[in-house]
Amino acid sequence: MNTDDLIAGLARDPAPATGTGPEKRLLPVLLAGLAVTLALFFLVLGPRPDLMAALSDPLIAAKTLMPLLLGVLALILSLRAARPAAPFGLPGTLIWAVPAAAAALFVLAFMTTVPPARLPAFIGHSIPICLPAIPLLSLPMLAGLITALRRGAPVHPARCGALAGLAAAGLATAIYSTFCIEDSPLFYAVWYTAGIGIASALGAILGARWLNW
Repeated sequence: MNTDDLIAGLARDPAPATGTGPEKRLLPVLLAGLAVTLALFFLVLGPRPDLMAALSDPLIAAKTLMPLLLGVLALILSLRAARPAAPFGLPGTLIWAVPAAAAALFVLAFMTTVPPARLPAFIGHSIPICLPAIPLLSLPMLAGLITALRRGAPVHPARCGALAGLAAAGLATAIYSTFCIEDSPLFYAVWYTAGIGIASALGAILGARWLNW
């Protein structure tokens, strides 16, 4: 085929469809997953009775705001990971501020809590609820995100899936935190992180399976 034939052939081919990337389906599937997550939350758990008063305490508000920020940043990064060679940019830097803040709050709580009270605050009484609840509440949103991200072309499917899991877990943890009465960073900086890690690992597994191309 000579150059003229190649140009003519390309001219006859339809242009690539626009608006077919993961962003096109993101909002509907994310909202659908969020609706399922909220339904499960209100059906099984529900917000704590003193929620509004509790949120006036910065240390308590932090356990909702930090995972919420984590979820939003991870959502942006998961979309960028679905694009070959797309840079993570500023969100890729900012996201590290969340675990850094959680670690700082943990150290602050450790230093300001009297030694006999440290272990009880760390163990709390709701680990058997917290650890499974965060991944389970993440699942509907994670399923929606994986569905949307399949329209992309991630170079690293497992990493893209892990970021989707991190996004879903961050949003789910923010929701779960409105139920949880474990208000010490000695508890939530550790056990929320563990629950988020489980969901992120699940996202990596699903990403490696469903985002491969």
